Amino acid sequence: MAARIAPAPHPTPRARPGLLAALAMLVLVLLGLGQGFAQQPASDAVSARARLDTIRLELTQIEALLAAPTATETELQRQRMRLQPSLDQLRQLIDEQAPRVEQAKVRLDQLGAKPEAGAPPESAEVLREREARLKAFSDADETLKIARAAFLQAEQLQTAIGDRRRALFAQALFAAGPTVLSPDMWSNALSTVPEDLRASGYIFGGWLSGVADAMAGVRGGLVAIAFLGAVLLYYVRRRYLPRFKARFSSTQDTDSLHSLYIALAHVVAGAAPPALASWLIYAALNTAGLLPLRIQPVVTAIVAGLAVVAFVQALLDALFAPSQPQRRLVSVMDSTASTVVWLGTSLALVLSISKVLEAWLTAIAAGLAVSIILRSVLVIIFALTLVVGLYRLRDNEEIEEEACLGPYVAVEGASLGPIRLIGWLIGLVLSLSVLGGYVVFASFLTEQVIWIGIVACSLVLTYQLVDQGIPHAMTGKGRLALTLKAGLGIRAHTLDKIAVIAAGVLKLMLVIVGFLLVMAPWGLESTDFFTSLRAAFFGFQVGGVTISLSSIIFGGLLFAAGLTATRSLQGWLEVKFLPTTQLDTGLRNSITTAAGYVGYLAAVALAVSALGLSLERLTLVASALSVGIGFGLQSVVSNFVSGLILLWERPIRVGDQVVVGDAEGIVKKINVRSTEIATFDRSSVIVPNSNLISGVVRNRVRNDRTGRILISLSVPRTLEAGAVRSMLSEVANAHGDVMQKPPPAILFKKIGTSTMDFELVCVVAEVDIVGRVTSDLNFAIHKRLTEMEPAVATPELLVKGLEGVELSLGSIAAAVNREPPAVASAPGSPATAKAPARSRRRAQPAEDEPEAEAPPAAPAPEPVKDDSKE
Repeated sequence: MAARIAPAPHPTPRARPGLLAALAMLVLVLLGLGQGFAQQPASDAVSARARLDTIRLELTQIEALLAAPTATETELQRQRMRLQPSLDQLRQLIDEQAPRVEQAKVRLDQLGAKPEAGAPPESAEVLREREARLKAFSDADETLKIARAAFLQAEQLQTAIGDRRRALFAQALFAAGPTVLSPDMWSNALSTVPEDLRASGYIFGGWLSGVADAMAGVRGGLVAIAFLGAVLLYYVRRRYLPRFKARFSSTQDTDSLHSLYIALAHVVAGAAPPALASWLIYAALNTAGLLPLRIQPVVTAIVAGLAVVAFVQALLDALFAPSQPQRRLVSVMDSTASTVVWLGTSLALVLSISKVLEAWLTAIAAGLAVSIILRSVLVIIFALTLVVGLYRLRDNEEIEEEACLGPYVAVEGASLGPIRLIGWLIGLVLSLSVLGGYVVFASFLTEQVIWIGIVACSLVLTYQLVDQGIPHAMTGKGRLALTLKAGLGIRAHTLDKIAVIAAGVLKLMLVIVGFLLVMAPWGLESTDFFTSLRAAFFGFQVGGVTISLSSIIFGGLLFAAGLTATRSLQGWLEVKFLPTTQLDTGLRNSITTAAGYVGYLAAVALAVSALGLSLERLTLVASALSVGIGFGLQSVVSNFVSGLILLWERPIRVGDQVVVGDAEGIVKKINVRSTEIATFDRSSVIVPNSNLISGVVRNRVRNDRTGRILISLSVPRTLEAGAVRSMLSEVANAHGDVMQKPPPAILFKKIGTSTMDFELVCVVAEVDIVGRVTSDLNFAIHKRLTEMEPAVATPELLVKGLEGVELSLGSIAAAVNREPPAVASAPGSPATAKAPARSRRRAQPAEDEPEAEAPPAAPAPEPVKDDSKE
């Protein structure tokens, strides 16, 4: 067996160099990886510096171009778009570099302060490490400072571009030109009219002849199909839109959400066919190559004008519904609704014609005088149309007369007064601008009237849809609400809150979008607005302090998370862990409250660190507020410190029965500022913690929870004192809740004139049952006393010294009984009148006589008395 085992082969001399080479390569690879990891921060720093240099070069070029005074609006817009990527890169670079600077500073601080001149020098290795870390910190900090400076330069360039663009816009908008009232203007226009007409005939005549020649070929067929499709769309709109209105006007459903759906459908049905027809014609002409460069703006203006007029008419008809008040979304009168629809459509038509004529004048290169006169005339027509519409918006005479008869009553639709006032002001400004030579401003203002009207009507429609559609979709028995309830388990009241919040957020977004759309033609771009929002969200400098909305939100979220975690820990301690221990209730409450204090402080610390506030600044703030806290919040701080003393020293605990002033009850909770005591009449007494520390508090269960019962008893002296003592002892010992150690004590307190006073003193295990045990003992003692005491006879009242009075009354009674009967007298005589009185006097002693004696005879019937004689 041993012979079969071959010896292990030894490595040959040729194999050893290969093994050594492999080990050497492995070591080199590891060293390379280590150097790579070591050089990674350096390479990152180099790449960050290279990116920063590129961005700075770009900013220098933009700044040089902006220095030229002849920069146009187009050039400024191009530089604005060129600057935005540099801003984003600088913001990202600052966010990346700031943590590196903090890390480098922490690594440098770990080496400690540099030794002083007289101190022993550092070792060479520590010195090299200090120099390397100092260089890394210096490079990172230098890069961060340069990036922040470049970011400030980029923001300044962005502001400068915005200011230059607004200045150019204002300069072009408010530039004064020749007035339409100038005779020279009219003479120049009349001299150039023949030339402009020849140019129009040449350009448009040639274009029409080219279109006519193309109609015989394939291109003509394409254009013909497009025109037929456009005519068909207009026919469908004209034929079926009234039927659509009549169908929904006959419905009895007056729900506001249903009216909103009808309004949206009406907008689509009224605006889509003209817009689609215009697009078909334009696309066919453009595809067939029948739109020269000079003709294309004119055709575009015609197509866009038709679409705008159709959209404005459909939008106003959907909102105001002149013939269908039951689906009207704006509360106005019928006449007002019809006037508003007519006014908006007419103004849109005038503006569309103005745009077409302006495009025509640009195509034929008309003279300046003709352009100014034509623009002025169209602006005046626009102003006159606006004035006529505003005049028709008056309340009718019947409503005005009825309003004058009595107190003012709000009329439906009478809230258009401010709008009419603004409209009159706009008409006046348009007229004065044209007469003053500001034709460009007047033309711009006419465009803004239509644009603002379209934005306002669209915003009203969308706002009402969000306000009513979101709650309807997320609450009730809708499909989305049922899906959320069944799928996610969300409760109905939670869905109500989510619906309200979602509707509020969407309405806020609608208001912001509407504001941007209204202000966009005046030079405010969405990029500038969102840049400002981004700066406010990610931070801006105010006096050396960075205020960041994102940091505030993040800090608030951290604080909320800390509070949630703290309360969860308190609940776990109170419900799960502490009940398993042998600690009393008061100590459990102290532990839970202390854990809450620690958690709250940790949450505040996390929130403050997220805000970027240093301890030095907090110290300055605390020192500044210390005086105010010392005077204004003295009681609050005193109660807080007293609450901490109560939790630490524990003179009173949760569950103790205490007496504070006139209040006695059980301590339910020790809070930060006050302590809650539940009295025995089911009311709560809130006592400040400072009163419990500085005042006198009686704690009935400070050392233990045993209760003392004291019953005072007064018994008559006829009873034997020993029997009373035995009775009290038996009653106390017979009760199961009375403790036998210490045994009940009976004290003979006092001997009175007719009574003896005893006291029964006993102890129960729980102070909570003192009242019940006292009642039971009183019942038992009363029962035993009833058995021990003899029956008491009713005392007889004996009055002495009245023998003479009794004798006189007896003599009077005997004399009355011996008196002879009275002689009958005539009716009405004095004797007869006095008979009843005598009878009553005789009857009174008879009632006092014993029952054995017979009552005296009743007197004769008394005759009728004469009241006049009496």
